[in-house]
Amino acid sequence: MVEIKKVAAGFEVSGARFHEVFQNRFKAIMAAHAVALGDATTAGRPVAIVVPTDWGETVIVEPGTAGDKR
Repeated sequence: MVEIKKVAAGFEVSGARFHEVFQNRFKAIMAAHAVALGDATTAGRPVAIVVPTDWGETVIVEPGTAGDKR
C-alpha cells in the first residue's frame, strides 16, 4: 500500500520503502503512482494508493510488464 496524506509541509507520500513530502499535489500523485507500480511489478499483485478522502476513492495499480518485448 502507498498512502498520500496532507501535512503542513505539503503532501506526504509513504510506502514500504519510500517516504517523501512534496509541495504540490501533482508531484505527490506521480510519485505515489511510480512507487505503487514498482511495488506491484515486484510483488506480482495489485497495490493500492490510499488518497485523502476529499480526493476520491482508493486507486489500484496493476503490475507492469517489465521487460515485455512485443
